Amino acid sequence: MDLAVVVAASLVLLAILSARFSQRFGMPALVLFVAVGMFAGSSGPLGIEFEDYGLSLNIGLLALAVIIFSGGLDTRYRLFRAAVLPAGLLATVGVLLTAGILALLAWWLTPLDLLTSLLLGAVLGSTDAAATFAALKGRGLPGRLKAVLETESGTNDPVAIYLTMALVAMAGAGALGAFGLVAGVVLQLGLGALYGWVAGKALVFVINRVALDGAGLYPVLALAGALLAYGLANVGFGNGFITIYVVGLVLGNAQLAHRRSIASFMDGAAWGAQVLMFVLLGLLSFPERLGAALPSAIVVTLALALVARPVAVAATLGALRLATRGRYAFTLPEITLVSWAGLKGAVPIILAIVPLLAAVPGAELVFEVVFVVVILGTLMQGATIAPLARWLGLERKEPPQPPVTLELGGAAPVGAAVFDVYLEPDRRAVGCRLGDLEIPEDVVIAGILRDGKLVTPRGSTVFQAGDHVYLISGDADSVGIPPAFSGRRRPEPIADPVAESAEPGVDPPEAPSAADPQPAADTKCT
Repeated sequence: MDLAVVVAASLVLLAILSARFSQRFGMPALVLFVAVGMFAGSSGPLGIEFEDYGLSLNIGLLALAVIIFSGGLDTRYRLFRAAVLPAGLLATVGVLLTAGILALLAWWLTPLDLLTSLLLGAVLGSTDAAATFAALKGRGLPGRLKAVLETESGTNDPVAIYLTMALVAMAGAGALGAFGLVAGVVLQLGLGALYGWVAGKALVFVINRVALDGAGLYPVLALAGALLAYGLANVGFGNGFITIYVVGLVLGNAQLAHRRSIASFMDGAAWGAQVLMFVLLGLLSFPERLGAALPSAIVVTLALALVARPVAVAATLGALRLATRGRYAFTLPEITLVSWAGLKGAVPIILAIVPLLAAVPGAELVFEVVFVVVILGTLMQGATIAPLARWLGLERKEPPQPPVTLELGGAAPVGAAVFDVYLEPDRRAVGCRLGDLEIPEDVVIAGILRDGKLVTPRGSTVFQAGDHVYLISGDADSVGIPPAFSGRRRPEPIADPVAESAEPGVDPPEAPSAADPQPAADTKCT
């Protein structure tokens, strides 16, 4: 037992440290997590024998639920409402189109038979929440586009899962009604969303009302409640992934006690789930078997990235634009980026285990092809999202992450929060004294971090560009960040071209008299 703990802990540490390598060289961290698992597997130097597909499937699904819950916590209602219709269509119609087009291309371009091609399309039809959240974090994409991609990846797994299960059942029974397939998807999505909303509201009530002795118990309470909702939804004919995403969405946008500690805990839990999931999948792989699947996998990777996903996205978003008379209009660069950002990750590999457990003919080949496709696709797309967004003119500069985190611990009032505001050069507060700013009564400036040093705010303190300002608000949802820190300064008026171009000897325009109204020198500070 002790030896197993040493080996497991060493693999996790190696995987986490490899993330630093990925940041430096631009390689997606998830690929390195898989590489660590392959290094330790039966075909690697450590030679660990592991081939328990059933255990891997259960661990993978549970880890995915944790990742999706964390993604829901980070999603803002405003962006979600703007993205829910296009993302919902991409998560349903888009997945069906992607799976169908890819299945036809695989059947036509590779030696795979029809059933194997259909399974391949179903397994690879959805995007992966873990891979998408990791790839988009800190990329500076426009808010609406990022919301569409994250909402789609967090909600499209149910369709892929249901398609895979239905095709596996069809392989055993020999027939499946199309009406039953569509009705099953709609029922699961609808019930899952309903269960998630009810469970989320109930969990907010419990967290805000219960008085626990240890503040560290609140994140555990939130995670346990979300997983309970996930399990009950699956038992109740809903979809647990939709349920747990909606629970996270409700918690992340409610007036919630211990919000910051819950979000921080879940961020770490999501990363831990990704490490565990991908290292485990790496242990399952056998590199000597993947060589035979490589030619088909390369064809499928290119067909998916260059044909199936782009056609499905363009058709879905184009139909949405026509149906809403241009209300939901996406430009060609936006459609291109959404198509290219359809990342695959652990979900297809986990789904490829299902046919293996059901002993479907050709299931081993499906698993091997999917494994290679995920690795190739993640390397190809994950490493090029940022350059592509920059080339398309869609990249936005994001403020740096705060080097110091302040939070309200203990029994902080519900709704109270700490804001970290990064002052860019055009913020209204830059160059102003604290005493000259209009700040709401229930907002307190707790500190200023400047050049790595903590500055005590006083009335005479002048704010500078690059400052991290920490604000405490008693009612964060209704007050928000004061305009002095969130608003931008108006651009300076352009000099009069007539005056600048006046010829020598020609009198310039008269200067305004003292009687004319003049703006105060500190107008921007009030």
